[in-house]
Amino acid sequence: MAINELELADRLTRIRERMHEENFNALIIYSDEYRSGNTTYFTDYKPINVIEESPQVIFVVEDSDPVVMIGRLNSFAAKETIWIDDVRPIHEIDKHLDFIFKPIKNKNPRIGIIGDNLLPVKTFNSLKNNLPNAEFVSCGELLSKIRAIKSPAEIELMRKAAGINDYVLSEIIHKCQVGMTEVEVAAEAEYLGRKMGADIGSATVIMSGPNTNYPAWRPSQRKIEEGDFVMIDFNPSYEHYCNDSGFTILMPGSSDAKKKSVVSCHNIIKEIVPLIKPGTSSLTVYEYMLERLEPLGYSDNFTPYVSGRRGVGHGVGLDVVEDPDLNSSLHFEIQPGMTLAIKLDLHNIESQGSRIEVVTEITEDGNKPMNKLILEESNDYSIL
Repeated sequence: MAINELELADRLTRIRERMHEENFNALIIYSDEYRSGNTTYFTDYKPINVIEESPQVIFVVEDSDPVVMIGRLNSFAAKETIWIDDVRPIHEIDKHLDFIFKPIKNKNPRIGIIGDNLLPVKTFNSLKNNLPNAEFVSCGELLSKIRAIKSPAEIELMRKAAGINDYVLSEIIHKCQVGMTEVEVAAEAEYLGRKMGADIGSATVIMSGPNTNYPAWRPSQRKIEEGDFVMIDFNPSYEHYCNDSGFTILMPGSSDAKKKSVVSCHNIIKEIVPLIKPGTSSLTVYEYMLERLEPLGYSDNFTPYVSGRRGVGHGVGLDVVEDPDLNSSLHFEIQPGMTLAIKLDLHNIESQGSRIEVVTEITEDGNKPMNKLILEESNDYSIL
């Protein structure tokens, strides 16, 4: 069910074509084991952090065969499983750069870097020292625009991940109890996901009570109390492809104000997801939310928090969070094949916060949600 070699080879052909179109002599595509999408897109291999940090780098130099460099311990498995023939350990990078850059050594090359926001200074210095006359240019958008449009095989894997997440959320709502710690809830979610065949796409986020007002939080030993919001943001992956869906459970003993906010958010998500369609501006997602929140008195709980990255959503794929970005100010045209997480957060509801999020596939004439649980259950589903 993984991506086949023909599709992987076609991806390499497409990025090489873009390289030539932009007059680059070479591309250096970099990722690390935590945000591996840039390189896993071509290799279908995701490094694992064992007793080493394991980045993955792909060198595409003119029309030469690609070279993959990866952590030493990961390289043993990578050589056996990656379809690209030339796989080398990255700790020996200085030893191999002369061979890799041989076709452009006597030029003043223009080198595009994808993933420069992750590239370590030490590695970049090795590249500069080997090619002192080169011009290095950040060009991540060359790949992000390709990755944003998913193939049928990618969609199939993402639907599998979404089904796993829906199952986990449907079970966790019955397991979450007053007196449990956030860590215990995270353990239940991850156990259920693993049993369904999932890997963990990113760190599981379980926030409760006052912790729900943080934008991010590592599950702690805090015990869940009566009336708490408990935010569940679980991100399983299947064959490297991720899902990013979640909701907020409202524990027994809560106030009417919290109940109203939960019901309102579920209703708004159900109303706006069917309205998202290709050929429209990404800003419509924010506008749809705001025009429904304002009459309910929630604009102050919403608008201050959606101007930055991932304000009301983002792309999902090999990485849980990837381009394009959905917020209150960034415009792009929504296109068929995009897979977007649609996210509604409210803050400072009695000093706590809530989230509801689903992933949907943009089709030729609308969209087809990947996560169905939240959209099909009643608006008070997550109120205990």
